[in-house]
Amino acid sequence: MRYFFRNLCNKFNMPTNTMKSSVPEHLKDSLTALAQTDLTAGIQRKFDNDNARVEKHSFQFRELYFDLSKTHISDPLVERYLEIAESQKIEQAREDFLSGDLINNTEQRSVLHTLLRDTENQGITMQQPVVLDQAQDARAQFTEQYKEIEQSLARRETPIKDIIHVGIGGSSLGTQLLYEALQVIGERRRIHFIGNIDAHQLVSVLDQCDVSSTLVIGVSKTFTTAETLQNLDSIANWFKSNGVDKPLDNFYGVTANPTQANQYGLASSNVVSFPVWVGGRYSVWSSVSLSAVLLLGKEKFDEFLEGAAEMDRHFYTAPLAKNVCFKAAMLDHYYANHMGVGAKAIFAYDYRFRSLVDYLQQLETESNGKDKQRDGHPVDQKTSMVVWGGVGTDVQHSVFQMLHQGTSIIPAEFILVKKPDHGLQEHHNELLANGIAQTAALLSGQTLETVKELHGDEGLSDEAMKAKVFSGDRPSMTIMLDKLSPSALGGLLAFYEHRVFFGGVLTNINSFDQMGVELGKRLAKKVRPLIDRGEANDTGFDASTEGLLKKLTEK
Repeated sequence: MRYFFRNLCNKFNMPTNTMKSSVPEHLKDSLTALAQTDLTAGIQRKFDNDNARVEKHSFQFRELYFDLSKTHISDPLVERYLEIAESQKIEQAREDFLSGDLINNTEQRSVLHTLLRDTENQGITMQQPVVLDQAQDARAQFTEQYKEIEQSLARRETPIKDIIHVGIGGSSLGTQLLYEALQVIGERRRIHFIGNIDAHQLVSVLDQCDVSSTLVIGVSKTFTTAETLQNLDSIANWFKSNGVDKPLDNFYGVTANPTQANQYGLASSNVVSFPVWVGGRYSVWSSVSLSAVLLLGKEKFDEFLEGAAEMDRHFYTAPLAKNVCFKAAMLDHYYANHMGVGAKAIFAYDYRFRSLVDYLQQLETESNGKDKQRDGHPVDQKTSMVVWGGVGTDVQHSVFQMLHQGTSIIPAEFILVKKPDHGLQEHHNELLANGIAQTAALLSGQTLETVKELHGDEGLSDEAMKAKVFSGDRPSMTIMLDKLSPSALGGLLAFYEHRVFFGGVLTNINSFDQMGVELGKRLAKKVRPLIDRGEANDTGFDASTEGLLKKLTEK
C-alpha cells in the first residue's frame, strides 16, 4: 500500500512524507502540531481565551472591513508564518514584483498590471523605467480613445441600445463583474457578454438585439483567440443578413496586437490597444473594460483604479504582521497543507456580485493551480484549493447543509455590503441578517442539550434530535464593504490579487503563467477537423476518445 501511495503521489506530483519541503522542516513540524491542537480545541475556545481577539484579527481598510477572527488564526500561527516568510524571502519577492523583475520566469516576463492603476508605481524604482512611460501612455491613450468613441456614438443616427462584448476568460470575466457591480439601475443601454463558443448563448443574445442599435466589442490579447474570432464572424454574418453591408464599421477591437486586429478587417480608428505586459486575468484594469466604461463613465473607472492603488500601497508598505493580504494567504496555506482542506467557498451577499465567484475562481486556480515549483521540480506542498461559492440566500438552501454538517472542513468567506443602492431597506436588512447569522452558526454549532431545550416539547424522535446537532468550529472570514463604490470594488479585487501573489510565493510556484490551459486547446485543434470530416478511426487518441468520436460521427 505504501508503494502504491508513493507512486500515485509521484504521478500527480502530490507531496509525500519523504519529499523535502521548501518550508523549513522545524516550521513544518510545528505547524502540523499546531493544526492538530486547533482541530481538537476548535475556534470558540480561542474567543474564550482572548477578549481582544476580534480587535486583534480584524482590519479596517478605508471602505473595507476584514474580520478574520472566526478562522483558526492565532499569534503562534502568525509567528510561524512570519518565519516562513523570512525563509522564503517573501518581502524581496514583493519588491521584485513591483520593480518589474521577470517573476514570470517560465515566460521571461515582468508582471506589471499594477502600473495601470498607479502609473507612478508608489515611487518604487523600476528595473526598466521605460515601462512607467508605457503605463502612463496607455492610460492617456485609453482616455483619449474613450472620448472619441463616446463622441462617435453620440453622432449616430440611431442611439446604441445594446453592446455585445465578445471575449473569453480574462478578456471578459473582469469586465462583466465591473459592469454588474457598478451599473446604474434604469440605464437605457445594456451589455451582453459572450465568451462561450456554444452558439446557444450567441443566438439568445442576438435575438434581443437590433443591428441598427448594436455595437460589438471584441476583446482578445492576440486577436487570434479561436472562440472569440468565430463568435465575431457569426455576429458579422448576422449584421450582413440584416442588410448591413459593412458590419465591421460597428465593431471595435481591444487587443495588445493592433496589427492582427487590422488584418481581421478593423480600421485603426476602431482598434483600442493595451500593453502586451498585461496578463489576461489581470486585465480588468485596462482598456479591456471598454464596454463597461462606456456605460459607467470614465470617472467611475478612475475611482475603481484608485481604490486598487490604495490596496497596492497597503500590500507594499504594511508589515507582514499587519498585512491583510498576507494574513489571508497564510490561512489558505495553513488550511491546505496542515488541516487537510481541499476547497474554500466564497459567498457574496449582494446580487451585484453575481459574477464575483467566477472571477475569483479563475484568478486563484489559474494562478496557483500548479504542480511545478519555480525551478521546474514537482511541488512539495498543496497549492490552490478548489474555489467555489454562490450569491446570497439562494445558496443557503442548497450547499450550506454541507458547510454545517458535512464531513469536510470548508473555510467560507462572506462578502457583505453595508449600504444598498435601493430604497427597500427591509430586504437588505434581511439579507445582512442571514449573512451574519451564517457566520455565527458556523462558529457556534448546536449541542444536543440545546436541541432538547428548543424542541423538547415537539415529540421529535431521538434520531431527529441528534440530526439537529451541529459541531460548530467551522472557519469563516467576513469582508464588509461600507457600500459597493468603485473604489471599494477596486480595493477588494486588488486584495484578492495580492493574496494570490503571497500564496504563490509561500508554495514556491510561478503564479503568472497558465500552461495547463494550453494542452486541451492544442488537442481541440486536432479533434475539430476529425469531427468536421466525420473521421473516428486511427486518430492517434486513446480508445475512449476514439469511441467518443465514433459516437459523434456515426450516421
